[in-house]
Amino acid sequence: MVQQRYPHIFSPIRIGDVVFKNRIWSTPAGVHLLYGREPYPNEHVADYYYEKAKGGAACITYSAQNMDFEMPYDAVHGADNILKYESHRFFSEFTAGIHACGAKASLELLAFAHHSHDLHGNRITYSVNGDPEGDGSPTVAFTRDALEAIAATYGDVAQAALECGFDMLLIHAGHGVCISQFLSKYFNRRTDEFGGCLANRLRFLQMILDAIRVRVGRKLLIELRISGDEMFAEPGVGYKIGDCIEMIKAVQDKIDIAHISNGMFFSGTGGVTHPTEFLPEGVNAHLARAVKHCPDIHIPVLTLGAFQSPEAIEEVLATGGADLVGMTRGLIADAARVNKWRDGRDDECIPCLRCLHCLEYGSAAMFSCSVNPTVGRESRLPHIVSPVDRKKRVVVVGGGPAGMQAAMQCADRGHEVTLIERGNELGGKLVFARQVSFKGCLAKFLEYQVRMVRKKGVRVLLSTEATPELIEELAPDAVISAVGAEAQRPGIPGVDGANVITAEEAYGLAQARSLGRVAVLGGGLVGCETALHLALDRGYAGRVALLEMADGVAKDAQEFTRAAILERMDGTVEVHVNARCTEIRPEGLVFVDADGQEQLIEADTVVLAAGMRARIDEAMAFAGCAAQWAQVGDCIKPANVLMAVRTGFDAANQI
Repeated sequence: MVQQRYPHIFSPIRIGDVVFKNRIWSTPAGVHLLYGREPYPNEHVADYYYEKAKGGAACITYSAQNMDFEMPYDAVHGADNILKYESHRFFSEFTAGIHACGAKASLELLAFAHHSHDLHGNRITYSVNGDPEGDGSPTVAFTRDALEAIAATYGDVAQAALECGFDMLLIHAGHGVCISQFLSKYFNRRTDEFGGCLANRLRFLQMILDAIRVRVGRKLLIELRISGDEMFAEPGVGYKIGDCIEMIKAVQDKIDIAHISNGMFFSGTGGVTHPTEFLPEGVNAHLARAVKHCPDIHIPVLTLGAFQSPEAIEEVLATGGADLVGMTRGLIADAARVNKWRDGRDDECIPCLRCLHCLEYGSAAMFSCSVNPTVGRESRLPHIVSPVDRKKRVVVVGGGPAGMQAAMQCADRGHEVTLIERGNELGGKLVFARQVSFKGCLAKFLEYQVRMVRKKGVRVLLSTEATPELIEELAPDAVISAVGAEAQRPGIPGVDGANVITAEEAYGLAQARSLGRVAVLGGGLVGCETALHLALDRGYAGRVALLEMADGVAKDAQEFTRAAILERMDGTVEVHVNARCTEIRPEGLVFVDADGQEQLIEADTVVLAAGMRARIDEAMAFAGCAAQWAQVGDCIKPANVLMAVRTGFDAANQI
């Protein structure tokens, strides 16, 4: 027998008549920004999922068939419709591809709400109780006839999924979506057969499960995703893990797998449902463990919650905390993660930042990942990656994330690469992450890049100032400028004072000496994280003020990340918005508030977090040193890890 380092992860499991090769599920995360209005998986969507299947996960969940078939198109969510016969050829090709890669295919069925039309053809919105929507628009309480029609549609979709080659269905009944609102004691205030006791609140879900079984019997496995705890802060509001266990016990004979998640959109716990960087790995695993340890539950249980490391997953499986582990963002960051574990290449796994950029459905221009430059572009990579005609000598100037990514990719393409960094370590602007308690994921990504640069054979010159003369001595065929950006100093009187430092300098100086009372100028993500670091990690809580000209702070952060930051700043950082700084004095920072009144924040140290300036001229100094030249990262335009990694990857692919 082969000795496997993670025997529980790579132990096959049979559920019904389906055998899965390991215990890792690629759990649902919609790729809405890869769609137009196609009612089927287009080539971009399919190729995205195929990478996950090739990467080793045992089950690939397609997300999602919107069960609200009458929902007005919102230009964000997909318009999948497996009930359209002409869609079947595309869904069938999709599942065949998943199977060819050695995985099983699951179709998520999801409805945030349900719409229909009245007798006069007017669109109506259903809700559990008939309450107005959050925006005040009217809704209609579900009738039994409407619920029966919806349940029948689940049966129709199940039949279509079977015909299209899916192995299973995932019924989403957690997180505050429509089904979960029926389950919830908080939402469901009905007094008829669908409200009140648990059996009544389960009735709609039972109707759906029955409709599916009538149509397809046991030919499809059914997964049920449910929140283990709705996480309302008020005592007695919503349901807890004991209620969840009773629900699973009541329906387990009609389902095959229980997914135990956590939280709901309406309790302000989106950052726990989708764990932010502030939370530990496997933060929600205790809920699945409670379900698994109930002696009356006999079906497999899946756990999830920001899992990344094989050690954490193996421990959960080995100690009976779950039968299966779901990963979403971990497999977006590195689709080949499972195969790398299997092959002993754990050190090559790309760490997820938990930045939640992959959930920026409404604001991002395209679907992408901060650390994986191939995500969302799988079908386009053949056009992006130029063929290599010969081995070339490449010099990369700058050892930040963009420079390291460029060096890694050039080495992968077979080139001889020299990376020049004027500092005494690689990492550029990311080195601060090693000091910050809530930047552990970013610190792991930094260490991954440094490790891979070395592993791929890149020659690294530290403490070396790159000059055109030095580069010409190296006689490269191509030069990549990755010289980064520097802090901007706004034209404010006193900005050059001895009491003024940059956010980057604050991380080092806060260790070396006392900063006294601190005022941070700039309330974007960088300013908020700097203020929070000083307050939480350096003992400055109550002595840090933050000033922002706009009407809110951390507006450039993803919504769940922003909520987590604001929650932790509350009571630890004094925040001033709609505040325009007019002067920096030795005694502090002067600003004009929203009422036009001048105020002073007393501070011994003022920290600038007012943006960055691209080092364009410095980058261009190397343009004539080789036949081919490119600039990458912040020296193009100061941005974020995503753009650093992507520009480094793209530039390398043109050499």
